[in-house]
Amino acid sequence: MENGRKTGEAGFTIIEIMIAVVILAVGLLGLTTTSGLVTRMIGRGQRSEIASILALQRMERMRPLACNPARRVAGAETLMRGSQPVARVSWTFADAGNNSIRMRVVVDFVASANRVRTETMETSIICLI
Repeated sequence: MENGRKTGEAGFTIIEIMIAVVILAVGLLGLTTTSGLVTRMIGRGQRSEIASILALQRMERMRPLACNPARRVAGAETLMRGSQPVARVSWTFADAGNNSIRMRVVVDFVASANRVRTETMETSIICLI
């Protein structure tokens, strides 16, 4: 006996150390996979936010024109980044009855890896004139 311990009981065995290293490696692999997924989700959320802002901006620009039948025209525009299309915004109007006009704005945008997603905003505008 040395220092109150039996010989052979001091420290960890090589098997215990190998098992601890394998468990640590599996945990680190899980963390790196999760961090990649979170990064992609943040990017997708940012692109969705930009699409919503585009739809809101178009809706606010078209709102004053909705009550004038001569200026109430459906249309579309494409947002470009350099020579690459980033998003396509289209808008339509429909008579909803009771002096109100239904306006719909649709934004199609590239979410990731050439996958196109769509954001839609719709509102009713009451024309008092």
